[in-house]
Amino acid sequence: MKKNLVLVICLIFIMQMNIAPAQAATTEGQYILMTKEEFRDWLFQNRFNRKISLIQEHHTWKPSYKHFHGSNHFIMLRGMENFHMKEMRWKNIAQNITTFPDGKVAVSRPFDIAPEGTIGFKANSEGLAIENVGNFEIGGDIMTEQQKETIVYITALLCIKFGLTPSIDSITYHHWWDLRTGERVLNNSIGHIVKTCPGTGFFGGNTTNSAINNFYPLVSQKMQEISASMQ
Repeated sequence: MKKNLVLVICLIFIMQMNIAPAQAATTEGQYILMTKEEFRDWLFQNRFNRKISLIQEHHTWKPSYKHFHGSNHFIMLRGMENFHMKEMRWKNIAQNITTFPDGKVAVSRPFDIAPEGTIGFKANSEGLAIENVGNFEIGGDIMTEQQKETIVYITALLCIKFGLTPSIDSITYHHWWDLRTGERVLNNSIGHIVKTCPGTGFFGGNTTNSAINNFYPLVSQKMQEISASMQ
């Protein structure tokens, strides 16, 4: 009797997962705009053929918060796509995922296609790029609580999905990679060409220590919460 009850609960949960995205997610071309909970359902419903072992964290710098008007998600996505293809000569929008100040998340570049960008081939080959809309340099945009929660939440979801433990080897910042060689330099940026992305104010900073002390613990805690809720 107990087994049957558990089976019924699981079936109800699966049915809810299958229904929710169709009701609320918004699509335009290749883009799927969702809440973080809808992204969870979408992620666990789909299978991907490419090996993914590295999650990249980026910020747009520009566009920043002043360019976001609450309902122009697709306009911003198309603008980034246009810049990446026409100016950078990439094949599509660079990032696989985009987060917004209101906490919404957009699947952007297909997951089975490696991201493009100045972080380099090594990080991109098995990487999945998250582009967080905003200028998160110190003195720039102050990240909203909605976007902060979404960044932590979706990073935790991706770690669960792809079997990753938060560390410098599984969740990386753009700042840790030489733009010229594509090699990972971590904090040893002297003599290398690096960006400050995802920003000197991104969850307390863009160094490995900042990630270890400020960002990874949030992701790990969220992974535990999500896993507990799905049991």
